[in-house]
Amino acid sequence: MTSTSSTSAFDDRRPISMSFRHSQSGRPDSPHTPQHHLRSNNSSFASTSSASTSFRGEEDAIIFEFGARWLRAGFEGESTPMCVVGCGPEESRRVGDYRGWLRSNNETDSSRSQPVKADEWAGAYELWKMDVRDMDMALIDDKIERMFRETYNKYLLTDAGTSRLVLVLPSIMPHPLLSSLLSTLFSRWRFPSITLLTSAPMAVVAAGLRSGLVVDIGWAETVVSGIYEYREMAVKRSTRAMKSLLQETGRFLTRLSVDSGAAQSADEISVHYELCEEIASRFLWCKPKAASQGFTATPQQQPAEAREEDAGAADQHTISHSDATVSLPSPSGSGSTYIDLPFSKLAEPVEKVLFAEGLADCELDDEERPLPLLVYHALLSLPPDVRGTCMSRIVFIGGGSNIPGVRQRILQDVAFLVEKYGWSPVRGKVIEQQRQKLEGLRLSQPTKPTVTKQAGENETPDAAAERSTPDAQAEEEVDPIEQKIRRNNKDKDTHPPVHGVLREVESLGPWAGASLLTSLKIRGLVEIEREKYLQHGLAGASRDLEHGYAPDRRSGLRTGGDRSSWTLAGWG
Repeated sequence: MTSTSSTSAFDDRRPISMSFRHSQSGRPDSPHTPQHHLRSNNSSFASTSSASTSFRGEEDAIIFEFGARWLRAGFEGESTPMCVVGCGPEESRRVGDYRGWLRSNNETDSSRSQPVKADEWAGAYELWKMDVRDMDMALIDDKIERMFRETYNKYLLTDAGTSRLVLVLPSIMPHPLLSSLLSTLFSRWRFPSITLLTSAPMAVVAAGLRSGLVVDIGWAETVVSGIYEYREMAVKRSTRAMKSLLQETGRFLTRLSVDSGAAQSADEISVHYELCEEIASRFLWCKPKAASQGFTATPQQQPAEAREEDAGAADQHTISHSDATVSLPSPSGSGSTYIDLPFSKLAEPVEKVLFAEGLADCELDDEERPLPLLVYHALLSLPPDVRGTCMSRIVFIGGGSNIPGVRQRILQDVAFLVEKYGWSPVRGKVIEQQRQKLEGLRLSQPTKPTVTKQAGENETPDAAAERSTPDAQAEEEVDPIEQKIRRNNKDKDTHPPVHGVLREVESLGPWAGASLLTSLKIRGLVEIEREKYLQHGLAGASRDLEHGYAPDRRSGLRTGGDRSSWTLAGWG
């Protein structure tokens, strides 16, 4: 097992925004006064050094990032959120509910290990689902209100409702869920306005980019968003995410349990959720792509012998780690018993869930695509110029991106798909046969002898001058604007942007991007005022498609309509 010192170092090394456990949210052991002056002085985004920056103004916005399981909150201008609040059975206990003490005093209770269906096993730890047909919206309202009150009373320690609120939400959200969230916040507190920001562009902002491909390995689904100049160009989704991975890990641990009966259903889990989540966050890993499948990260930059040596060394390194044995707490529930299993077994759930190991592409639906194929199709749906920019700026966010080896494996598989199919969406045996015929014709054509240099040496100077006249004229036709730009930038070290190469870029996360954007006083596209929302709700949002008139260019004002109307933008 992992020692105490290594465990604490591991927890310190993990970023707050990517933590699996909501118990690592920095909950204070005793009431204390927060160091607001330290927070203001140490702000990573502070742009002034005046004395007034040591005091937080009441008009500073408060940023909340909502997820299916987590709520991150903090003040604008900070690089990390102040708290990460989770949603689970322990946080949903009412007055008089003593389940925590009953469980601690009765460790041998057999009811704790009763088999539960996979959906019910993980559903107790969700704040909401995208499928709102079977959801109790009143219960969602109460959960949101409780999480907000806990955040303000324990961590932010400020008056709720006096500051502007900024919400970072997924790009696609059901209207009943969005209406429930906004109605709860406006009715329970007196927020003057609420600004909505999407998570994918905020992750690009936190990476210091304007364009990129955001791969969000979240809880219920994995979302791949192509962002170009802060706008979403294409979005692809898959149900292969952390919820399915934890369920598969729970089934894997249930099969290892000694107490699990032989007649137990394959979809039932008898392992405690906390134990499964702890094992998943600490021991799950992903194998690199096998060298036999023909992948090379940068084949044009390395010789064949060097690539073979690197592949062999990587395989030996992986095999040595796969042969190791790890000790895990027994899934049966007895705290003093441990089980030993090969370290390679802990990579099987990741291979099966995230990469669909052993399944052909024709057997999968569009919403069940493995992550490399999902990223490839997202790049394929982009225009060529946007694709070249986004593929060189791939940003991974979400809890699943912290699994060791997942990012490298996705990039390796995407590079293998590009090398095999190119950027053509057409598949089939006939296409492969035509491609092989074209390659055969290209290889069968005799190479032209290199006589151009000798011919150039034997020709007369007059013929060479006549041949070079069109080239000289083409070189003389230079754009004057381009010459002016070159003169102005001759003292600057300008490097051409990276284009057309698969590359990963680190990001601080959507919350940090929203904090940076808000601290710069940049207004969001969706700003909802309190009075207007309480009058009409979501129905009061205007849509640009409904306006059948053009704006008056001379005065700059529209011929009709309410200038103060608000819109839902991408959420509409």
